[in-house]
Amino acid sequence: MGDIFLAFVLMFVFVMVCLSILCIPIMIANARGICGGEKTAIIILSLMGVLFGVTWIVALILSLIWQGSCVEDVDNLDKLEKLSRLYKDKAITKDEYEKLKSKLLK
Repeated sequence: MGDIFLAFVLMFVFVMVCLSILCIPIMIANARGICGGEKTAIIILSLMGVLFGVTWIVALILSLIWQGSCVEDVDNLDKLEKLSRLYKDKAITKDEYEKLKSKLLK
């Protein structure tokens, strides 16, 4: 009975480690701000790594090469909101507001 339990625990740990390794490209893509179709491709290739190991390597390479655009958009949106609050609170002039806003929108 103890041997069966030990074998089950070892298999469970092995499966968890394998799943964690499969998720590495997905976690990298999330951290780098990759979204949309690129993120979907990385997820599919990473999960297909269960059947074909080379697809996991491709997903890892793509997650390191592709540039993320989601993080930058959120940062600019936050900056625009802060800039708008500064203008509404009359901490900056309209000219300063327009100049900074045009820089952020480029």
